[in-house]
Amino acid sequence: MRQYLKNEVFKISKWVELILSAIITIAVIGGTIWLVRDLIQLMMEHPGTDEIYRFVGVAFNLVICIEFIKMLCKHTPDTLVEVLMFAIARQMIVEHTTPLENLLGILAIAILFAIRKFLFGEFDDVDKTIFLPSQKIADINQLIHVGIPEEFQGETLEDLMEEYVEKGERGFQVGQCYFFLGGALRVEKVINGRIAEIEVIRDRSVPFMPKEH
Repeated sequence: MRQYLKNEVFKISKWVELILSAIITIAVIGGTIWLVRDLIQLMMEHPGTDEIYRFVGVAFNLVICIEFIKMLCKHTPDTLVEVLMFAIARQMIVEHTTPLENLLGILAIAILFAIRKFLFGEFDDVDKTIFLPSQKIADINQLIHVGIPEEFQGETLEDLMEEYVEKGERGFQVGQCYFFLGGALRVEKVINGRIAEIEVIRDRSVPFMPKEH
């Protein structure tokens, strides 16, 4: 019972995050519209330094909000580092900081770059998307720019997993994977031994461009 409640609370928290992301997205869209209005007003007048800095500050706030939305949706270390870097850069550019504060800000950004380059694991820089097993592989390749091999283009995810992933006595198990260049397919949810959801994992460090039809 306790574990069940934990799982339900976790699911609710994920939905709350998505709703919060949607609300922030709406606010960013509204802020962008107002930013365009402010830009037109600046071009029609003779803005001083304070007005320009105020405009740049609003733009930076919108960028930080966008990175924050990405962090809520993806939960990857990379998105967290990007939020921190933009926040530090905004503080340095918009605020009237001292030379010492600027130096500390530059050191902080350098440390964040070093952390992202040397401390992130090999599989930290990935995108993960959940699909139904009936989804066509060709559509997935186009949708999320992943490179599932061409010989499976006319098949579904379930067809591929049925053919290339060995099932146990009780059918498929959560966590079973099929690997390909630049990503993998992982069994995310199983009902009565049959696949209910498949997670498509894409390594963002491997470039892939969908073919034009």
